[in-house]
Amino acid sequence: MTAPSPSVDLPPFPPNGDLPASLRWQAAACGDRSPLYRALLEHAAVDVEEGGPVAALLAPYADRLTASPGLRLLGAVHRLVLDGALPELAPLYPSVGGAGAPEQTWPVVRSVLAERTGEIATAMEASVQTNETGRAAVLYAGLLTLAHRTGLPIRLLEIGASAGLNLRADRYGYRTSTGVFGDPDSPVVLDQPWEGEPPVPLGARVRVVERRGCDPAPLDPASPADRRHLESLVWADQVDRLARLRSAFVVAERVPAPVERVSDTAAWLADRLSETSSGTLTVVWHSVVKGYVDPDAWEAIGSLLADVGEHAGGDAPLARLGFEPETDEHGRPRFAAWLTLWPHGERRLLGTADAHGLPFRWSRSA
Repeated sequence: MTAPSPSVDLPPFPPNGDLPASLRWQAAACGDRSPLYRALLEHAAVDVEEGGPVAALLAPYADRLTASPGLRLLGAVHRLVLDGALPELAPLYPSVGGAGAPEQTWPVVRSVLAERTGEIATAMEASVQTNETGRAAVLYAGLLTLAHRTGLPIRLLEIGASAGLNLRADRYGYRTSTGVFGDPDSPVVLDQPWEGEPPVPLGARVRVVERRGCDPAPLDPASPADRRHLESLVWADQVDRLARLRSAFVVAERVPAPVERVSDTAAWLADRLSETSSGTLTVVWHSVVKGYVDPDAWEAIGSLLADVGEHAGGDAPLARLGFEPETDEHGRPRFAAWLTLWPHGERRLLGTADAHGLPFRWSRSA
């Protein structure tokens, strides 16, 4: 599921079984960032209550709302739009040049759901994987901090890496009022990615000497089908996000970053950590994956990192950088980036961001 930005005040996520509430929750989470999807999800909630085609399509997901049924539904429709298979929706979808008029779009979408139920249901079986490149702003902030503090080249390991697009974060550009940092010639340039006072020089040299990831269902950025799947999960009225994703595919063609299919993340990570070599910093990175991992498996990952970190030497330190949803000290939802560096195990709040990573707000204590 996609959580709200910190400025959106939402009730707790609804319990399993309450499909209309989950759709309204997701609609509110879209907020002003996606007026089209907000309207479609609000109408979809009513359609479920009235026993319409949305009710039948989402029934298999009623007891697993964290599987993002609303986004699965709209992603399936979007895929057909991008494929040119729904010409009746093209004039209404900004991702293909349409006008994006929300109230005009729902009646057409509902007709599509009623007429092509089987096709939509099959498309919904694919997992929700955004591999949001905006979160590279969070990762690169962490890499800058670690590079400045250690001066070491970096082995970058990502769990829940999807297509591995953010494993290339150092090959993206980051445009601020003082210049473009990272790779200024990159096809991917994030505009004004950071807010607040950075604790380290933005021009610190980041040297990534190895990049590898794992995922239960990895996507191949060289595969046209997998590219289309990722495109379909971008909200259809967020054309800037879609353009950035497509630019990231170009970077992926130039920079290898293998992502392995694994069923046991802790075991994969243990193998990778055993390969640590002197004179390098190993960084384990994850973003918005905790909610999709079994709690016991998540605890095993944390225990493994703590154990390996405790025995890490100063010439081969280990860092964990996680960007996950949480609640702050006032009970408000937020996405926070926490950085832990061993051998001393110091953990600090690096900053916070909206769900899609932009802009990243440096913590004053970072």
